[in-house]
Amino acid sequence: MKNVIRLDDYREPRRPAREPRVPDAPRFFCLNCDTDQFKLYASGIVHCAACGALIRNVEVINLQERRR
Repeated sequence: MKNVIRLDDYREPRRPAREPRVPDAPRFFCLNCDTDQFKLYASGIVHCAACGALIRNVEVINLQERRR
């Protein structure tokens, strides 16, 4: 009954952690239901697609009207 096993001898070495990537765009999500799917209405108002909550920190504007 002298079967002593050293797990360090059998385990593969761990890979180094990958570098964190900077997101290419801002990431938005609903604080109520934690989804990232939204409905955009013609008036520019944004609502959560899952629970219907109003998303107030996302503003949608028409760039063509703004440039005039």
